[in-house]
Amino acid sequence: MIDVDISLFVEIISVLILMVLLNSMLFKPVRRMLEEREAKMSAVESDIEKYHRNAEQLVENYNNKLAEARAAGQQERDRLAAEAREEERQLAEASSKEAAARKEELLAGLSAQVETARKDLDAKAESFAVEIAQKLLGRAV
Repeated sequence: MIDVDISLFVEIISVLILMVLLNSMLFKPVRRMLEEREAKMSAVESDIEKYHRNAEQLVENYNNKLAEARAAGQQERDRLAAEAREEERQLAEASSKEAAARKEELLAGLSAQVETARKDLDAKAESFAVEIAQKLLGRAV
């Protein structure tokens, strides 16, 4: 059987004193360090999340600006192409008008030359006819 004597009370008191000492010197500081570590980890995780959101926002802004720049570039290309087509049309039209004017000028010159040649031939036609008739008939007409 267990004898209850003073040594039992001394042991109980020793264990209680040891628990109080361990609590104040070991358990509380370790718990405090763990809580501080948890707080720091939470702060770091919060910062990581904030930086992640910020990075996502920056990427989204970059993509939006890139899309805007591409759209602006496409609009500028389309505008320049339309200007080039219009300039090409104007040049073709001017060239066509110039060619038509030159054609009319040449036709007028040719008509004048034909008319001059016709008048010369008409004037000489009678003498040619007489000359041909003389050669065919072999005598003067």
